[in-house]
Amino acid sequence: MNREEGTIAREAGSQGKHWTTVHGGYFADPEVARPLVDAAAEAIARRPPTVVADLGGGTGFILGELLKRQDCDGLRLVNVDLSARQLAECCDPRICDLQRSVTTVSRADLLPDGGSLMFVMRSVLHYLGFDGTRRLLRHLRGQMQPGEFFVHQTGCFWLGPQRTCFNLLYQRMQTGKWYPLVGELEYLVAREGWEVVAVAPAPPLRLDSASLAERYRLTPKQVAAIRDELAEQYGDLKSVFCPEPDGFTAWLHYHVLTCQAI
Repeated sequence: MNREEGTIAREAGSQGKHWTTVHGGYFADPEVARPLVDAAAEAIARRPPTVVADLGGGTGFILGELLKRQDCDGLRLVNVDLSARQLAECCDPRICDLQRSVTTVSRADLLPDGGSLMFVMRSVLHYLGFDGTRRLLRHLRGQMQPGEFFVHQTGCFWLGPQRTCFNLLYQRMQTGKWYPLVGELEYLVAREGWEVVAVAPAPPLRLDSASLAERYRLTPKQVAAIRDELAEQYGDLKSVFCPEPDGFTAWLHYHVLTCQAI
């Protein structure tokens, strides 16, 4: 079982019908999704593609929001996800499903008859760790032609202590997830052959320890140990980590990067 399959298995309880309510419904909120959808719509207007593929698109929510805001006549919308439970929740006949890993999906899968391609992605890179992030960015660039767009919303932080604190939190939850600085992410993207043409903030994701315990199967003892360790090292790190008597609250910061293949 690879990292992606392991994550799907561990987080199965958060997938399917339950996904719309996870973390206060963050991933099913149109206002929360607005910065990413705006950036995707702008990229489509600048260079209309034949296919828009949402990588790790889950229930198809982002493509559904794009359909509400964008004239998608002539576009083929493809929701790419490895989880059958997530794909089963995408019921819009205008959206095609492709059960495939984002690490192996190819241009031929999405454009068997040729044309131009655009990738959209939300909250996926951190699942792969540092080395996996580099490999995925390299793989995705290999599927694209110069000038094509990749618009993604990724968890990243402006300040080093914020990033270090959050990575320690997810390390202690044994998730294997990794979060970069904004500048570090821009560097990694550029290194693999993309020009970052725009960076915009997206709403932070509020994470309470109760929902994290449910998602990652943590015991009360584990939650308390994580709280105490991070509180000792970082205290109350405003807008990122706040220890509380019965656990903690954390905030994952997001930015939307519009990248163009060079």
